[in-house]
Amino acid sequence: MRRFAVAALAVGLPLLSVATAQADTNTVTITGVAWKDVNGDGVRQPDEPLLPGIKVGHTTTDATGHYTLHDQSADPSVQASQFSIDDGRFVLTRPHQGGTATDSDYDWVNGWLELRQTPVDGVIDNIDVGYMPTRSDAAVKVTPSQPDPVHVGDDVTYQLDITNNAFPSYVTVEVAFPDGVTLDPYQGPSSGATQVGPTTLDIDFLRNQEPNAPRTRTVSAKVTKPIDGRVTAKLLTAQADIDPGNNEASAPLVAVAPTTTTTQPAPTTTAKPTAKPQPVTQTAQLANTGVDPVWPLGAGLVLLAAGVGTVVLARRRRA
Repeated sequence: MRRFAVAALAVGLPLLSVATAQADTNTVTITGVAWKDVNGDGVRQPDEPLLPGIKVGHTTTDATGHYTLHDQSADPSVQASQFSIDDGRFVLTRPHQGGTATDSDYDWVNGWLELRQTPVDGVIDNIDVGYMPTRSDAAVKVTPSQPDPVHVGDDVTYQLDITNNAFPSYVTVEVAFPDGVTLDPYQGPSSGATQVGPTTLDIDFLRNQEPNAPRTRTVSAKVTKPIDGRVTAKLLTAQADIDPGNNEASAPLVAVAPTTTTTQPAPTTTAKPTAKPQPVTQTAQLANTGVDPVWPLGAGLVLLAAGVGTVVLARRRRA
């Protein structure tokens, strides 16, 4: 029995060593720095400061701005989850703008590592993350789907259009209806909503907004009483915005009581006796030919006078 145990141990130890060695080759160590990309070019300059306390994966950069992640898979899923710093005035910089030793390696929209280096002796070095001055300009617009006024009991829907410029946006949309509605459950794609008040909800997106990538969402509610107010949408941004004036918009909501229709009874009518037709007396009239009768009469008299004169003259000659 003892010989069998010794033999099993002799066989098992080498196999365990091989498995451990194999496991070691499947993990890597990642090192890098976080820095402030002051000029926003995506390349770390010698005079640009390193940043302590930046969260990268499950660790943070130390007092000198460096970090190390041990036992990472060969295809690690690591996120720089701080999208902005300094009260939103600096945001993730555009990645891969220079050499591997001086550029940023994290996606500037959602902060995920975009690894392009291969490990050397189990180490991937210079996996850095930069933060540049924000240049984002997000905007929101509110459009009603129905004309005003609506009636109490109606459902109302409003369209939200969220746009940005050539830089990513990290926004939450706060939507506030006036008092007098009951909010419908929110069902927007790739997003969720939290009701933060009786008629107010915050819409959060699963991913940050890509550059030049408009988003459209709809919100709806049922009207419970007459209203003369506005539906307001406001962008709650995680970074400073170069034009905060377009971070809020609104549209009217006017609701009136339902109209009631009163049916009036039809008026009664009394039938009148039918009058007997009266005989019509017709007077014969000469047909009007359109010719003046004076001229024929005058011509006849002239002819008659001529005839009489001829007879008288003839008698005198005989005499």
